[in-house]
Order: sequence, then structure tokens, then C-alpha cells
Amino acid sequence: MGFFNFFKSSSNTDNEYKIKDERMAECPYCHKALDKIPAKKTKCPHCGEFIFVRTRPKDNARVVVTKTEADKIEEDWTIVSGTHDSFIAEKEKNEKERETLRKRFGKEPSENDVRWGVFNKELIEHAQNSDWGLYRNTRFQMAEILRKEMKLEYALQTYLEVCYIDLNGPNNVGGINDAELLKEFPPFDPKQFAFLAPGVIDLVKRIMKKLSFDKNKVKTIFIEHNSKIEKSLRLPISAESSWQSLEKEINNL
Repeated sequence: MGFFNFFKSSSNTDNEYKIKDERMAECPYCHKALDKIPAKKTKCPHCGEFIFVRTRPKDNARVVVTKTEADKIEEDWTIVSGTHDSFIAEKEKNEKERETLRKRFGKEPSENDVRWGVFNKELIEHAQNSDWGLYRNTRFQMAEILRKEMKLEYALQTYLEVCYIDLNGPNNVGGINDAELLKEFPPFDPKQFAFLAPGVIDLVKRIMKKLSFDKNKVKTIFIEHNSKIEKSLRLPISAESSWQSLEKEINNL
């Protein structure tokens, strides 16, 4: 089924585009019966393998699958959406980093170790090109890893860094070195691009609540950490000044 077929008018047969639920209460690895049909990623109580739930693009069927099958379905979706080349490039980066870490650790690295290594390399690339919007996005992804690993203080610090970068109006310069162009399209432009993402603010508030951190504690973390970021990235708005804007959002806790 082609990508644009999902957007045909309602005059077409609706059933053709409805998701078909073909999930079964059975482990796709050991094929033993499960207590209930999986609705999301879960671990089989019999063999201990992780079970995944995915929707196949070829027939729009929702199925219970293994990790290998889930990866294949995700690749199939990139073909449908026209992003397969990017998917392959990303996969090659991950495999290269996996091999590097395997040699360094002397064992198989975790998926998060691989992603973290790739993200660190992306940060260097984005900084060299002055693509600070992309740099900011990578730092957000790193914060997400920390949160999911329950390293909440580090996650909070990184989310606060993302907020600080956002308040400085990050721009993607794409490696431009022309002085006149950089005057017109500066790497950071707080007057035009400064913002605070509601989703990030919500994550900050949730972690504050979970850690029982008050506003003064968060202010200390924000200023101490971001004063270093201010110097290293040469940001136009100071950490102290930026906190005032963030504080208004924190007060809504």
C-alpha cells in the first residue's frame, strides 16, 4: 500500500484503511500462552524475552512480534514514508558505534550506551556546523535516556539545559562562515526564536515533584549548570536572566 493511500478521501472503502487487530495471547518466541493479549512492549513470563506490538504497513495489521520482526516492520514504515535512506544511514552509525563500544567494554553494549555514543558524536557535528537547533534536539534526546533510566537528577539538569538553549533562540546555521550572512542569520537569536516548549516544562515539573525539589533547588541547579553552558556555547542571554523566564513557568507547579 502506498504512502499517500492513507490519505484517500472517505469515498473509498473505509475497511481498507482500518487497522486489523491480529494480536494473539501467545509469545512470539517460545509460543507459550500469555495471560492476556499484549497492548505494548512487555516481557514474556515464560522465556523472559521482550515482546513487541507493531502495525505492519503492508496490510495495516496490528501484531505481536519479536524484536527482530519489530525492527523489520519499522524499516518497512521508512520505505512507505520515503525516509529509508535516512534510516539506513542511522542504522550504520549505530552499528559503527556498537562495534567501537564492544571493543572498549569487552562485552555487548546496551542500546542506550550505543545511542548515547551516537548522540555525543552528533553534538560535536552540530556544534561545528553551528546547528544549534539540532544540538538542542540531541540534548533533549539524551535527557530522555536519562529519565527512562531513572537518573532523574541528571535528567532534570539536562532538561533545564534544553530550556536554557531554547530561551537563547537556537538557529541552524548549517556551517555558514560568511560574516554578513551570520549577521542576518545568527546562531542564536533570542528576539526572534526564543521559546519554552510546554512538553519540556511538564517533564521538569514532573521530575521536581518526584524528587521533592522546590523552586530554589531547581534555580540552583539551573544557574550552576547553565553558567558553564553559557560560556562554552557563548550564549547571548545569561543563565541568571534566563531563569526569570523559566521561573514564571515553574511557579505554575
